Amino acid sequence: MTSPPFADIAAWPPTRYTPPLSDDFPSAFDRFAKVFQIIWTIAFGYALEAWQVSLIRAILEVYPAGHPRAGQLRYRQVVISLGRQNGKTEIAAALGLWRLLSKVGALVIGIASSAEQARLVYDRTMAAITRNADLAERFDRLTETRGIRALDGGRYEIKAAKSAALQGLPIDLGIVDELHLLKRALWSDLVNGTGGRPNCLVAGITTAGDVESELLIDLYRLGDEAVDDEETRVGFFVWEAPEARVPEDDETLGRWLALANPSVASGRMDLETVIADVRTLSKPEIIRYRLNRFVDSVRHPFIEFSHWLDAQRAEGETLPSGRVVFTFDRTPDWAYGTVTATVCDSEGVVWSEIAASVVNPSLERFVRIAEQLARHAPAMFAMDAYTLRGLGNELKKRGLPVHLGTQADAFTAAARLHRLILTKKFRHAGDPLLAQQIPRAITKTVGENFRISRADSSVEIDAVLATALGVAVAEALPKESGPQIF
Repeated sequence: MTSPPFADIAAWPPTRYTPPLSDDFPSAFDRFAKVFQIIWTIAFGYALEAWQVSLIRAILEVYPAGHPRAGQLRYRQVVISLGRQNGKTEIAAALGLWRLLSKVGALVIGIASSAEQARLVYDRTMAAITRNADLAERFDRLTETRGIRALDGGRYEIKAAKSAALQGLPIDLGIVDELHLLKRALWSDLVNGTGGRPNCLVAGITTAGDVESELLIDLYRLGDEAVDDEETRVGFFVWEAPEARVPEDDETLGRWLALANPSVASGRMDLETVIADVRTLSKPEIIRYRLNRFVDSVRHPFIEFSHWLDAQRAEGETLPSGRVVFTFDRTPDWAYGTVTATVCDSEGVVWSEIAASVVNPSLERFVRIAEQLARHAPAMFAMDAYTLRGLGNELKKRGLPVHLGTQADAFTAAARLHRLILTKKFRHAGDPLLAQQIPRAITKTVGENFRISRADSSVEIDAVLATALGVAVAEALPKESGPQIF
């Protein structure tokens, strides 16, 4: 662990939070804190960070002696918001395990926008149990499909993000990961599942959202009201930068990253490395996921045109020798088509240029072009599976190597091309068609990722999409020398 980057910025407390009822407040986590450090050390080789322990203590604050609800959990709903890669999974897993250990027959429900996302927390909890022999003895079944079962009747189950899956469940603890993606009704179902019983809690952990994150916007409003309300049953803990913009200078960016990311403020994450990584992201990604501020749209320009111009290869430079990927794309109406040639060189620099621009293409014409290009012994022919599956199938019949791009590839392609441009590891030929399409290409955020959106762009972007997919496929190929293609 490195030294904290700024002496005046601490990992705890967060930027905005509901203050405790007293400085020496009691917490339901107190009698488990030392045990959890042992559990985490045995299971993962490290202990929970001090700020994580402070957060869990605050989430599980109980009313003090003399209060009408003395000993009961203060909060019934909790929202925790912080930047990516700050151990959100650790916090959620610790909460789930605490509930299983602290109450006989407890029901813990994990939910997220997808089952895969919910499993991250579930798997972390399971690992903490199975890697500790003494702890594992308290559980009779640990399966990946039927949930975690305790000998005392407690259980931890993953539920689909559907309202019907939560009906009638007597929930003791509901854990929601990536709260900004959850529907409002599902949060209400979890809260209703606690049935007004004492010591039940619904906790959501998230990064900031956008204009479509209706539930999170509502919970932020509720949280802001709770900050000044001593009687509140809502816990609100938010780490965020002062503004929703990306500072030009690294000093200010570093300070803002420390404010939004307690793992940076604590020194666990190296600030210089974090800044270098962040500078390769799009501004909306930085604002939302690293500075933890809301963005006003899910749609943004793909890349600043000045960065695209900086990536143009020098006069006289040509596509290097290497394993060539030819990528096909077309407009939805088959009015235009583009074929790109892409090579990743031995230094990891990706080179791309338009090999053909076709007016009124057809499947047969694309096949003929591919047959001609096959003479250059390409490593792969790539195309989107949704728009050009027929082409891929025809090329496979001819024994040619084919990659059919999936939706996952679309996300990967957008992120990789963007990263390579900003890190100066992408070189293009300055093709006029791309110069027209790139400034008008729009990305759309879908969940935690973004893709280049044909529907949201103001012009046809077949050349952009072919370039992006070609980059993703070429960069993923094993680095072997190959023939010069032209």
